[in-house]
Amino acid sequence: MSAKTRHNGLSADVRSDIRSTILQARKTLEDEFERQLERYGIYDDERVPVSSLSHLSVEDIATRKEIDAALERELEATDGLYGRAYQNYIREATKEHLNRLVGLKTIEARDLVTETLRTRAEYGNRSYMHYTVDEIAGELTDTSDDGLGVALDLAYQEIGSEIQVLFDGSDYTAIEPGFAVRREVLEELDDLENDVWASDEAMGWVYQYFGKNEREEIDHRINEGDYKVRDTDVATKTQLFTPRYIVEWMVDNSLGRLWLEMYGDQTDINDENKCFYLAPLEESLTDRNVKDVREIKVLDPACGSGHMLFYAFDVLYEMYLEHSDVAEKYIPREILKNNLYGVDIDEGAAQIAALSLYVKAKSHSPNVAIEGMNIVSANAVLVNGEKKEEVLKRADSELEQRVLEQVWTSFEHIREWGSLVRIEEQIEEIIEEELEEISSTGQSQFTNDGKLAKQSSVVAFSDDEDESWEQIKERLLTQVKYLAEEALEQNDPVEEMFAEEVEKSVRLLDVFVEDFDVVVSNPPYLGSKKMGEDLKKHIKSYKGSRNLYTAFIERCTEFADEDGYVTMVTPEDFMFLYSYRGLRKELVSNQQLIEGAHLSRYGFDQAKDSYTIPFVLRNTNPSNFQSSRFYRMTHEQEKYEDFEDKINGLKEITNYNRSNKPHDDVYVVNQNTFQEIDRQPFVYWFGSEILNLYEEYPLLDDLADVVAGLQTGDDDKFTRCWWEIEEDQIGNQYKWYMLSGDDDVYYYSPERIVRWEGDGESIKNEDGSHVRNEDYYGNQGITFRRASKRFTARVQPKDHIFSNHAHFVDVQDDERTKELVTYLCSSLVRFILQGLNPGLDFQVGDGKRIPVKEEPSEKLQSLGQSAIEVQKSKSSLYETKREFSGEIFQKSFDQYLLQKDLATSDIEIIHGLADNSVFEEYGIDGRAKDRVLDENLANLSEYPHLKNSGEIESDSREFRERIPTTEVDNETYDNIVKVIRDNMGDSIREIAEKTEVSPYTITLIRSQNDLYTRGEKQEAAGRLLSYYLGYVFGRWDHLEQVTPIEDDILVFDDQFDNNVTGRIRKCIKANFDNVYEKEAEIEELLNKDMTDWLQENFFRYHHTKEYRRRGQRIPIYWHLESDDGAFSCFLYYHAMDAETLPKLRGQYVDAKIETLENRLESIESQLEGASDDRKPELNSELEEVQEQLDDVRDFGERLDELIDEGFEPDFEAGIWENIQQVDEYDLLQTELDKL
Repeated sequence: MSAKTRHNGLSADVRSDIRSTILQARKTLEDEFERQLERYGIYDDERVPVSSLSHLSVEDIATRKEIDAALERELEATDGLYGRAYQNYIREATKEHLNRLVGLKTIEARDLVTETLRTRAEYGNRSYMHYTVDEIAGELTDTSDDGLGVALDLAYQEIGSEIQVLFDGSDYTAIEPGFAVRREVLEELDDLENDVWASDEAMGWVYQYFGKNEREEIDHRINEGDYKVRDTDVATKTQLFTPRYIVEWMVDNSLGRLWLEMYGDQTDINDENKCFYLAPLEESLTDRNVKDVREIKVLDPACGSGHMLFYAFDVLYEMYLEHSDVAEKYIPREILKNNLYGVDIDEGAAQIAALSLYVKAKSHSPNVAIEGMNIVSANAVLVNGEKKEEVLKRADSELEQRVLEQVWTSFEHIREWGSLVRIEEQIEEIIEEELEEISSTGQSQFTNDGKLAKQSSVVAFSDDEDESWEQIKERLLTQVKYLAEEALEQNDPVEEMFAEEVEKSVRLLDVFVEDFDVVVSNPPYLGSKKMGEDLKKHIKSYKGSRNLYTAFIERCTEFADEDGYVTMVTPEDFMFLYSYRGLRKELVSNQQLIEGAHLSRYGFDQAKDSYTIPFVLRNTNPSNFQSSRFYRMTHEQEKYEDFEDKINGLKEITNYNRSNKPHDDVYVVNQNTFQEIDRQPFVYWFGSEILNLYEEYPLLDDLADVVAGLQTGDDDKFTRCWWEIEEDQIGNQYKWYMLSGDDDVYYYSPERIVRWEGDGESIKNEDGSHVRNEDYYGNQGITFRRASKRFTARVQPKDHIFSNHAHFVDVQDDERTKELVTYLCSSLVRFILQGLNPGLDFQVGDGKRIPVKEEPSEKLQSLGQSAIEVQKSKSSLYETKREFSGEIFQKSFDQYLLQKDLATSDIEIIHGLADNSVFEEYGIDGRAKDRVLDENLANLSEYPHLKNSGEIESDSREFRERIPTTEVDNETYDNIVKVIRDNMGDSIREIAEKTEVSPYTITLIRSQNDLYTRGEKQEAAGRLLSYYLGYVFGRWDHLEQVTPIEDDILVFDDQFDNNVTGRIRKCIKANFDNVYEKEAEIEELLNKDMTDWLQENFFRYHHTKEYRRRGQRIPIYWHLESDDGAFSCFLYYHAMDAETLPKLRGQYVDAKIETLENRLESIESQLEGASDDRKPELNSELEEVQEQLDDVRDFGERLDELIDEGFEPDFEAGIWENIQQVDEYDLLQTELDKL
């Protein structure tokens, strides 16, 4: 509002002080009330009959009746759960007493009541009220509490005449805390500075923190078990205090806008010192008829502590000053009486809201009486039976009876459902039926088309007089008043409470039948999975039934008058999640989306993980509305990554709006373009240029079928990695199978195959399997990963089956396939899909929604062709890929790391060049292009290649010639080399972004200066040794000078011809000129002796990391080893049979044992004639050999156990199933669960 009332809210330190104070005060009061209830015979598990409590006085018994009445109310609301009712009573009593003390403290801090809590030395360390009571009626202070209770009662009476909702007393105030406890609580409240209590937000934070521990306990129950949030826990769980800056933005852009549209140039409500955040687009305003300010109604249907109404008061105050005939001192009274309405299911919250508005009004006009306010608690508990029948009998007409009956029915769960109860619909139906009855009998007609409205005539009871809802309501309240009076006369607290509940219900109905000019709300957030069954079932009637907040969005539009405003702050996910597509369709078709400040995370300081957006809707047809304005202030953006940034950012954007200057984070779009996209996601940040693609071009679904694939029901059973089976089985029993795979784009070489004999008959019969779109199996096309950080597309060759993890795009034309895969991997498409589906789970429907030009692009096709060739060439270096070529690998080993880097750089360059082509062909430039690139990876094709590092050979890859080149001075070049050296562990892309030079430059510098990490070097050497092992076992056939072993066993022992080191050296000699130099080079790369690395590191850290599937290690070279390594060998999986293990035992293990036994005998023989100097050495050797012998014998015994079990590889079962059996006998070099 004014500059002095507009603020950021209380600081974090002050809020922390309030939190600790309120939590301690709550505990103090709860302990006290539990103690006092025991005195009245009320425990957490039982109520002792009054007849058994002889110590109670007559007055005590009356108090006990009041407590019982409140407990009966709680029992009715909790389905008779006594323990829960007891806890609810304790909580409500504590809340009501604390609210009264806080309220008095707040009012006193503003000097609006006789000092009652603040003590002063001149009054004998009493307050002025307390001192005055002692002076005037000293006998009243002659009590155990020194008269403090009397002083408080007098203060409550002074205020309560105007704000009964808090200070009038109730059955929850039947017992009072003792003097010592009350004094302790007051001292705790006094620890906070007076300025804190005088602040606008103090009471709101009291409300928020009162339920903090309960919310945490509810969250714990939800997380630990299957607890569902119900009855009073709904209010507690969903409390979230709205920061002041959000409140101001919402109210300024709804209530302030409403006034601006009425008065235009005749108001300065949009002055920066009034409604600062009101800086609308001129074209978004509508012409609006002037309305008397007293007739403007603002509702918060989940008002909490009333923070939004509190600020709306300020805006309304300015409106009254500008255009009304109300004297200024009476404006606060009129605002509370006519303009502000609030509903909440938590009575304590309603009390705080009423108190806040009372304080606000009295701060302006302390001497003007408040005639009433419209804050209603939606927590009535209406019992059936005789009491209900008595109320119905008092009704003056059948219409009133039917209205009350409907109140009883609709409000049965009002305590949970609150403003989501659509009772007005049922009431209108009743009125319609009465209308028909009256019309048929010739009586007077309804006015206003029979609609139920505040002042409309709804039924005629005589020939000359129509009756309004206002009159019916007053008669119903009169009957309730009679009930209450009778209850008082009979001293019956149960009846008195019943009357209060009925009155509360009628007043709530009075709010629900109203139409409001502005509806403001921070509604409760609660997912349907966490809801109790009654609440979950109720909100199914709403299109946004997956969460309370989305149901409230729809409900708020129902509360709003035609052309009225709805402003809310809610979680952001309704804008794009699939679950809310129905709600979005409803909103975009029937509401004008005026403004949205997309804060995402950190918009709330005390709830950092709430991802929110405050927004404004106008409740009118949007067909011609084209000026929806959104601010993108999400936490991913560096300048909006914390709470203070949000506040400052919103101010900055508003100042830009006020100056009519464009801001990079403000988007003005035509909301109707959302309807061009399936499911209508509110992807405003696409901007007009990208949104217009949906109007200009067809969707991918229009050009090609996009379908989901095969779900086997049991991948472990039906799929294998290709190296697990014989090659001739692929194409017959097995088909290549496209799963999600790795991050490779454009082309991915699949490692999986799926059993598909008999057209997948066995899979079709498997429980849980889904054979989707079988007609497309084997087709050429494109697949895209379902689970991925970024949208990833790859070509699928013919004769492949795609899975449900790799959705398929059926593109039969080879050239179009290459072009489309390039487009689908572009930053533009990734940007679009990240907006359509911000999760990590891309669906078929997401692919279908991509806009695509119908005319093919030769540029993209050529780049796609190159990318596929690069990826295949890269795959030829990896033996787990079907493109692997031992011949190419061994010839290029010396440049393996260089070739790998070049392939990586090629893909990065192709991606950048493709981005440029896509931007050009789809007309994306300027701000839109920058936005896409900001959300994606930097375009590395635009970074220059430094000629200082040498030339990049084109190798028939013309795209390498399209990058810019330059030359830099030596100092600059040396600095770049240093950056690369200092960041060797980073990726090529990361280093390119740091240095802003081409990936090719980095590739050459790394090669020329040997700037590779130890891990990279070990990987290279490990791949070479793995290749040699495969050759020795006969897996490859590219080393003509080396004959593979006929046996399927390689041993780490020179006594055997089939020893690992000797065979590997033969391969090195066949491949390189100087075997020892090359071995030394390999050991330098490994940073370890070659034989030691093969025995200690190869299986555990290299081979099983390469050969795996979905967490399972499926090596083809099995490393068996004794516990201490005295015997160690490799077995080749595909050469194994039933004789392999017996052969291992008989020809190798037994031979090793025999060698060790012979050595042992030799040492023992030497010891007999050895000198004293020689004996220690021989004894040490004897001990060592004995340990080795024991180690090998133990290994042999475990091997025997496996042989005795009849182990024979079952190649149909797959490697994993087989190797697990070996692991059970502790024969592997490393146990499977440690890999």
